[in-house]
Amino acid sequence: MYVRPGKIEGLFIIERPTFGDDRGFFRESFRLNELEEARGAPATFVQENHSRSHRGALRGLHFENWEKLVYVPHGEVFTALADIRQGSPTLGCVETFVLGESNRLKLFLPAAIAHGFCVLSEDADYVYQVTSYWDGSDTRAVAWNDPDLAVPWPISHPTISDRDIRAPSLRELLPEVAAAIQRQARGSTG
Repeated sequence: MYVRPGKIEGLFIIERPTFGDDRGFFRESFRLNELEEARGAPATFVQENHSRSHRGALRGLHFENWEKLVYVPHGEVFTALADIRQGSPTLGCVETFVLGESNRLKLFLPAAIAHGFCVLSEDADYVYQVTSYWDGSDTRAVAWNDPDLAVPWPISHPTISDRDIRAPSLRELLPEVAAAIQRQARGSTG
């Protein structure tokens, strides 16, 4: 099985074999039919985006109303996903991965998952396909260091954009979601 579910509801991890020899390697990084079978629903990707970032850069935590297929063909990144969807069975769950040349994992993210990454290598290419065209109207962000999400970033002083510096906390942006996460945390410790 090349596609398996993650801890977050709707997240799928795609891991296909890589075949190497003296020339380099070959791999099929993705097959749509495998993803659709695993999730039990079709996926239609309409746009592909490619960013390159340098060591210490952090982008996120962003969330949009589209599904996303993420791949790091060059370099290594630490990526973090946080379920901030009101009513989700995995609300408050944070899942992290190292993506890149060391493992060639690909992730399928459901819509509205808070998502970010920081670069561990000298630079890294982050390529992702999405199921809706970007127009800027539905892109929101939560502070990368939000205490309610407590992402275990492997970096303490990242290089981040002005937009991400100004991103509100979860309590400011989605107070009902932050309250539900706090209630859930109290219930699991008590």
